[in-house]
Parts: sequence; C-alpha cells; structure tokens
Amino acid sequence: MRRSRLKTGRLLALALCVTALVPVAGQAGEPLGDGGKIRLLYNEPGTNSFVPFVIKKFALDKKHGFDLVPTPTTTTAAGITAMKAGAAEVGTYGWNDVARMINSGIKVVGVAPFLRWGADFIVVPKDSPIKSIGDLKGKKVGTTSRTALNWVVMVAVGEKDFKLSEKDMIVHEGAPPLLRALTEQGSLDATHMFNSVTPSLIVSGKFRVLAKVSDLITQFGMPDTPFLLYAFDTAYAAAKPGNVKAFVAAYQDAVKILRENDEVWLERGRQLQFPDEATALFRKEARTDIWLRFEPDTQARIKTVFDAFLPIAGAEVLGTANLPDGFMSLAYQ
Repeated sequence: MRRSRLKTGRLLALALCVTALVPVAGQAGEPLGDGGKIRLLYNEPGTNSFVPFVIKKFALDKKHGFDLVPTPTTTTAAGITAMKAGAAEVGTYGWNDVARMINSGIKVVGVAPFLRWGADFIVVPKDSPIKSIGDLKGKKVGTTSRTALNWVVMVAVGEKDFKLSEKDMIVHEGAPPLLRALTEQGSLDATHMFNSVTPSLIVSGKFRVLAKVSDLITQFGMPDTPFLLYAFDTAYAAAKPGNVKAFVAAYQDAVKILRENDEVWLERGRQLQFPDEATALFRKEARTDIWLRFEPDTQARIKTVFDAFLPIAGAEVLGTANLPDGFMSLAYQ
C-alpha cells in the first residue's frame, strides 16, 4: 500500500513538472487570440528568423492563443509584394518602408519594434585599402535595398562628411545569401551586411568591419530609435485586434528568452550553419540591439530622424517624401 502511494506521489509530481513546462493559453492578464493563423514574413539567414524560431520552439503562439506560420521571404521588395498580395498578415520593415507602403496604398501599421537602428555592418575584405566611407567612391558596394535605413544613413554620412553620393558608387542590390557569396568571391569591394551574417565573415579571418551602422548614426547626431518594425495589414488588425495583441505578447516573450537563454541562439545558429564562435559574437551584439517594446516617445524620435534625413538623403533614397500619421501604434502592446 505504501509503495502504491509513493508511486502515485511520484507520478503526480512528474505530471505537475510536465504541466509547468507547457505554456498555458489564457493566463490571467495575458492577451489571447482566437486560435487563427498569423503568417509572419521573415528572412531565413536574418536576425528576424530567431524570433519565429523561439516562438515555435517554446509554443508561445499556443500560449497566447494563435497559430504562427513562419513564411520565408528574401528581400524587402519581395516582402512588400507578399503583403500587397495578401500572402501574409505581418512582416518586418524599416519605418521608411512602412511609410512608403502606406503612401502607395498598401495599408499597414507598425505594432512593435524589432531591431535598433544601426545593428548592421559595412564589411570589406581584410586587406582592402578602404579605410572610411569616403573611400567607397567608384567601388562596387552591396546592399539588400537602396531604401534600407542602414543603407540610407551610410549614404547620408557619405554626403555630409565626404561629398559622396549614391551615384558615386556601383550599387548591387540583392538578398543576403547572394551578397555574402559575391563578397566571398571578391566581386564586391564593400557590403552592407546583416548583423546575423557579419560574425561568420569576421571569424573566417578574411574580412573586417569598416563600420557598424550605429556608429555612423552617432556620428550623424541622431537619437536612438528602432528601424525595423513588425507591421500588420491594417484590415487584419482592425478585424482581429486580439490576435495582433497576442502576437505582440508572444514576441515580447521571445525577446525575453533571447535575452536570457544562450543555448537557443546556438541551436538556431547551427541550423543556419553558423560557427558557434560566430553565433556567440552575434548573440552579444544582438541582445543589445533587439527592442522589447515601443516607448512613448518612439514615434517622435523617428519623426526627428526622418525630418533630419529628408533634406540630406532625399525622398528617392528614403523611399518616401512623407512620414504619414499612424504609421505605428502603441495600442497593441
């Protein structure tokens, strides 16, 4: 009889432990969705791939009552096309791209921040004679998009400090895997590279950082802001605000895990075939660059940046001449 009680006690204790490990949907005070699917655009080698990985690994979507469907894309242009075609409910975009989408009739709204502006790098071969942005005149330079905010600040600093315009460079736009391949082949003199990919290039011993974009922003005297926002289709957000709030809550849970859990970075890095040494470097940088939530003054700070850059970089480089009201909202966090 005593053994039976002990066995029952052990089984009960085991059941309680297992229950504690499983996220519980609808915990008190937490946003809860309607159980529907949310298709999230992400770039496979990008920093934004770590968030859906963590959400699915720890079942944070189930915890908050929705089903996240990670949907890979390649470039900003491809992501915009997908949103326009109704192939996804949410994606990550620079705030200038959000503005450009709204102004062209693609109705989206930023509901959460992602990366701090300046998280990416400008990379050159280790033995390159290039010492500053001013040395890029006449050089072949790669970027994921001419309207990417990290590219915009490089062009603006070039204009301000070196009288270097975008027209003075031979610009190659492409997805990160293509840019990396061209960089490793020696086909590019410098490359604007994702912060997730840069460490692997550096630990190879063949490349060095010309500049971290955040240093260029400081050099330009701009305030600290996010540059990538999670932007939802506004029709979806209006119809299902509870799902959007649930997504934002799951995102914030994922960020907290990324800030504390070392192994989850290594696991995802190995999936991407990053050397552990490179992932450790990336983790150290990214933890300080991933934003948890919008601050009350985030929109005002972004407006300050836009107003400063528009007369210098121009509407063509920024991708828009107008930063519309309502391009982001704090209502979902």
